[in-house]
Amino acid sequence: MYLGEIVETSRADDLFDRPLHPYTQALLSAVPVPDPTRNRTRIVLEGDVPTPVNPPPGCHFHPRCRYAEEICRTAAPGVTDAGQGHTFRCHVAARQLPESATVPLEDPFPLP
Repeated sequence: MYLGEIVETSRADDLFDRPLHPYTQALLSAVPVPDPTRNRTRIVLEGDVPTPVNPPPGCHFHPRCRYAEEICRTAAPGVTDAGQGHTFRCHVAARQLPESATVPLEDPFPLP
């Protein structure tokens, strides 16, 4: 959830194995690893968190997203189904999945 909106849903094991939204990836990169021999690259988000009272246009995460493109700044992403109950909202991640693995859904969480 980012700025009060659901950006990704999944079964827990799938979410930890295959986070698709950049915010989910950043959150999971901050989880401590209990194995000192295993390294994890931390994704540090830059910029300030926008106000939920006046969120940015397009994808609300775009001001802090390292993958943001022009479409992210202008159009809110719809919900994409990555299979097995895994859904997310991200223009860039939707393009990176094989077309057979994604199904645009009717948006159960419409953005204002």
